[in-house]
Amino acid sequence: MSLSAYGRLPIPRLTPDLLRLVKTGEVFSLGIDFQEGMLTPGAAMKSYSIAPHLRHGDDTTIDPGTAAAETIRMSIHVGTHIDALCHIAEKQDAAGNPDSDGEPRLYNGAGATVPASDHVTSAGQQHLSIEKMPPIIMRGLLLDVAAYKGLEMLPPAYQIGADDIRGALERQGSAIGEHTAALVRTGTYRLLREGDPIYRDAQTGLNLEAAQFLVAQGMTLVGADNMAVEAMPPMDHSVHRFNLVQNGITHVENLNLDELAAAACYEFLLIIAPLKLTGATGSWVNPIAIA
Repeated sequence: MSLSAYGRLPIPRLTPDLLRLVKTGEVFSLGIDFQEGMLTPGAAMKSYSIAPHLRHGDDTTIDPGTAAAETIRMSIHVGTHIDALCHIAEKQDAAGNPDSDGEPRLYNGAGATVPASDHVTSAGQQHLSIEKMPPIIMRGLLLDVAAYKGLEMLPPAYQIGADDIRGALERQGSAIGEHTAALVRTGTYRLLREGDPIYRDAQTGLNLEAAQFLVAQGMTLVGADNMAVEAMPPMDHSVHRFNLVQNGITHVENLNLDELAAAACYEFLLIIAPLKLTGATGSWVNPIAIA
């Protein structure tokens, strides 16, 4: 089966240019450990919980072998995950302008949207849901904004602007370029690891100006070591709406970028394989960076 484009993601193909990104062969896992009761974006999202339902010795049908299995319950948008383009809609008026009294609409190509209500059933989302997203293999670029500011961790609720992105690029000697995944390091990953609610309630991340700058420079995927990529508050999801609804650019959230930063590994081959969860608005992932 041939793979097709999904939003602004490149069609996956391991090209010579991508292979040249691999210099040492060192592999970095950018996913976090899922833990019982880990932080979620809010009460509407269910945290990770695990319940063993088959213990070694319970099932004798494979005797003398034994098996164990468990059930995991968790919302999609918990832990390290990637957003499908149907995850966020924007209420728009008839002219396509943001309007709180308007109709929620989803990305449907450059300059086009469709009504969200026309593309959902009891079986889930039908328009650009996660099973339609192909595997991702593309150039990745770490933007260590915390290091640029000379900090281990940016302050709570700090809004990363375009000047911060420019400063991080200059410090690293990096450039974004076409079809680049920009992974933004705020240093706040440790708050998630510690279960500190500041990670959720005062999120450090991109502001709209920074997102616009990144897209203008060629970014087609964005991720961060925070819960939403963008800064919150405000809570209007302006960066999500700009990226997902207006530009077809998805988010990877709750990344562990600390090992990449410690190794000063700024450019790498990025591989992400979303799960084929029919009708879902995203997928848990364990992104891999190969230096």
